[in-house]
Amino acid sequence: MPPHAIIRGDYMINEKWIKAASVRAIKTVAQTLASTLPVGLAITPTMIQNADWTIVYALLAWICTGLLSGVTSLLTSLAGLPEVDDGIR
Repeated sequence: MPPHAIIRGDYMINEKWIKAASVRAIKTVAQTLASTLPVGLAITPTMIQNADWTIVYALLAWICTGLLSGVTSLLTSLAGLPEVDDGIR
């Protein structure tokens, strides 16, 4: 077993898995934020200067949606990643 590897079920979580899962999560966050971009673009600097809490909540919801999609992607990657599958299964 390579150093710094964690065995989960019938495969190992190692540096290769972490890199692949991270790339997937970052792509998922980018896709989610891009698909919900109208929410982010609807907020103008003038709205932010007026400190309307509705706008602040909308911006936070937009950011949290992206982050939550990344966490979900990482959790889904625990089920297995085809690009890391070394024929162990």
